[in-house]
Amino acid sequence: MSSSSSSPLVNAALVVRRTTRTGVGFVAALGFGVLVLLDVFRGPFERLGVEHGAVALAWCALFGVRARKRSNEREGRLLDLELGLMLLTAVHAVVQLAGGLSGPFYPIVYVLVAFLASFARRPMGTVLVFAAIAFETAVWWLAETDRDLERLALHGLFIVLFGALNVVFTRAEIARVRERSKKELAEEREKVREDARMFRLVGAPTAGAAQRDEDKVFRSSLEQVHDALYHVLDLLKRTLELHTCILLMKDEASGKLSIVELATDSDDVADGPFGGGEGAVGAVASRGIVMNLENLKPGYKGLCYYRGGALVRCFLGVPVLEGAHVRGALCADRIDGRPFTKQEEATLASAVAQVLRAIENERVFVQLERGKREQSHLYRASQVLGEALTEEQVIDAGLASAASIAPYELAALTLYDAASRTHRVRKAVGEGAEAFARLSFRDNTSLTAMAVKNRHYLPYRGELDARQVVFTKRAPVTGMRSVLVLPLCVREDAIGTLVLAAHRPEAFNDASRPTLEVLANQLAVALSNAAAVRRLEEMATTDGLTGCLNKRAFMEELESKIRSAERFGRKLSLLVTDLDHFKNVNDTYGHDVGDVVIKGLGTILKAAKRDTDIVARFGGEEFCVLCEETDTQGAIKLAERIREEIGQTVFPTELGKLTITGSIGVATFPNDARSAAELFKITDKALYAAKHAGRNRVCTSKDI
Repeated sequence: MSSSSSSPLVNAALVVRRTTRTGVGFVAALGFGVLVLLDVFRGPFERLGVEHGAVALAWCALFGVRARKRSNEREGRLLDLELGLMLLTAVHAVVQLAGGLSGPFYPIVYVLVAFLASFARRPMGTVLVFAAIAFETAVWWLAETDRDLERLALHGLFIVLFGALNVVFTRAEIARVRERSKKELAEEREKVREDARMFRLVGAPTAGAAQRDEDKVFRSSLEQVHDALYHVLDLLKRTLELHTCILLMKDEASGKLSIVELATDSDDVADGPFGGGEGAVGAVASRGIVMNLENLKPGYKGLCYYRGGALVRCFLGVPVLEGAHVRGALCADRIDGRPFTKQEEATLASAVAQVLRAIENERVFVQLERGKREQSHLYRASQVLGEALTEEQVIDAGLASAASIAPYELAALTLYDAASRTHRVRKAVGEGAEAFARLSFRDNTSLTAMAVKNRHYLPYRGELDARQVVFTKRAPVTGMRSVLVLPLCVREDAIGTLVLAAHRPEAFNDASRPTLEVLANQLAVALSNAAAVRRLEEMATTDGLTGCLNKRAFMEELESKIRSAERFGRKLSLLVTDLDHFKNVNDTYGHDVGDVVIKGLGTILKAAKRDTDIVARFGGEEFCVLCEETDTQGAIKLAERIREEIGQTVFPTELGKLTITGSIGVATFPNDARSAAELFKITDKALYAAKHAGRNRVCTSKDI
């Protein structure tokens, strides 16, 4: 069989299939109605058999399928008529089962009529009211034995009254609720518009409120765009005498069309989004062509922005073009049947240009506001980082500045030791931070290690893949959809990373990432400066040979601790240690060995002290140990332990093993002295008393 001869048969089959699919509910309603007219359901309950149950199940199945389709609002008003007729036949079956039109269950017909008249789409509610009268007349004539004409007329009158009253009251209530909703929406919109306008005029980004300020910027921009677009569309609607003027824009990702703004007299505009290729609107938005349609049939479904079929008679759609790209469609329609002229097409095309200018102006505004906000954040970050002197202050300032730019749920700063090729989490804050507080790991394939190696942020899209490791596998970052690892670079070297993580997707996108990169550079320089300041402080306060405090720093600490002890009424003991016959060590073994011995003594003292004690090299081989909240007896115990450790230490030299002893003086504030100078003087005298008493011993103020 040729294709030309088979084509009519195929078309006919398709027509039959579509007709069957759309009319199945009417066929079912007709079948159930015939059963009611044949008086199948009259009689006592005992007469009901399996066939009656099968009919009931079939009705429920068909009604459920058609009601589900009605909930999706795909078939329009005909579905309301179809479902209404099915309900009407079912209710009359129940009425017939309970005794017929004069039985006690008949009033449920009034309830059904009231329901259908109220909630069916216009004009199907009215059609169903008259259908109820017609069907009851047929039942009265064919299935009832008691044909009381007066009762039939009274039923018909009540059906009309129930239908009319419910239509009036329900429609009035719906109109009232709709009017109140419109008023509330208008008031809220005006409030939002006023807030947005005030933000544009006087609002400035505030510290710690980056997300709110960003929302205000975009809300302000959105309100300005909608105001401009609505003004254009409303002007077109009134000038060209339109039923609806609507702007739809295409989502680049999904290709679907969404309503951006509209001016309309219709209550049947759908919410969307709509398929990018649906009907006449889809042709305009996908192919970029002008569509000018006239003499449209009622119920035309090519206008996707109407629920069900459209009642309009003429349609004009103009593509919204940005260069060679189709961004959407500007559509207009009429219900009076007047076709659109070429001049009106040109008017709509000019309106598209106005729409694009409004959108572009707001894009520029958003970019300027974003740039201003970024500069403000970076300026404040520079100020805070510049004022921070210690490493801890710099890190806190950097993490706070990052939060103001792009809020996060977890943040960490890592430091990298190039010599040992080790990464260490210096500080972590936020959700689950305790799991990373003391984390240290060698170079691996994690995002942190690779960001340091490549000196480039990772991951490239800012999204955390399940296969990616942020630090190390033994300490995974979980529950985060966005991650950004920024290297902290000073000149050509990466000294660590700034790691940010958030639950929301695209938290560190192209809008915020460049600003965070600049912040990371500032943070790296500030950390380098803080390290340099720390080294200078150590050089100014620390003895280079032993790592203990030097004389100047020790005297400052002594003054401070004396004031604290005096204020709180606490004991403070001082130990002064000196190596015995140390001049002989230098003369016999040389100063290099002497330095080794001095360094060893410093190590012994630092190992013996508590965390709150202070060790200092006062000069030559003389060291001091300052012990808070320690009385004389406690200081003597510590001194004896130190003396024994010194005597037991063996120093290897070229001339053989070297051992040495030490003498220690002890004094306590306020028992032995009332000032720092006096305390040191008494302790020094106790040291010399130990020397004169034969060395290698501990003496106190009692031995002076």
